[in-house]
Amino acid sequence: MDKKFRCIAAGIICVFSFILICSNPVSAGEITITGMINDTYQIVADNGTVYEVADTDMGNDLLNNVGKTVEVMGEVVEEEGVKVINVKSYKILEKTES
Repeated sequence: MDKKFRCIAAGIICVFSFILICSNPVSAGEITITGMINDTYQIVADNGTVYEVADTDMGNDLLNNVGKTVEVMGEVVEEEGVKVINVKSYKILEKTES
């Protein structure tokens, strides 16, 4: 009976561990992306990937450059299929729209 209980307990622990691991956001680590800030305050990378910008001082400062091409360094987290970048630094590459 004790052996059966341990197997069941181990199975339950495995299932809960799997659920916990799968429910956490996936972190892609620090990356550098180049793209344009669109009028909905997202970065559209050169490869077409769309990034939401995390609500931070640096991110909000970056979003003052709608229509400009930027190079952004930061940490990307993906939650429910949405990529969000926490901006660590950025630079304006060129002026593309006013």
